[in-house]
Amino acid sequence: MRRNRKRSKKMSVMASRSMHIGAVLVMFFVMVILNLLASSSCTQIMKSIGEKERTLAKLEDERMRESARWDAMKTADNIDRALLKFGLSMRYAKAEQIVRMDAAGRPKPGQLAVARARRSSSALRTASTAKKR
Repeated sequence: MRRNRKRSKKMSVMASRSMHIGAVLVMFFVMVILNLLASSSCTQIMKSIGEKERTLAKLEDERMRESARWDAMKTADNIDRALLKFGLSMRYAKAEQIVRMDAAGRPKPGQLAVARARRSSSALRTASTAKKR
């Protein structure tokens, strides 16, 4: 009687080598495909960066032109010309009429114009309450 023995299936040396070579070829082709995908992705990103850099340069040039134009418009002669053009007679404020404001929109303390405005407004309030009586 024969025993049921498991057969050991050994591959031939040639078959195992061909499997190794096949695995190496498959890995090589996968690497080539991944390299091509990465290359095309990098090319697209480089084109996008180039477009954005050109747009940035164009906007920077436009900003510089507008800044120079605005600086030219702010000169005293050009302001006077514009006022005359629209028929406005204005003068520059005197130093005691200028009120400097902080970032929150409140007058900075210690200014002469603020103290005068407070005194005059309190005098007006006193005069208006005296009329009511």
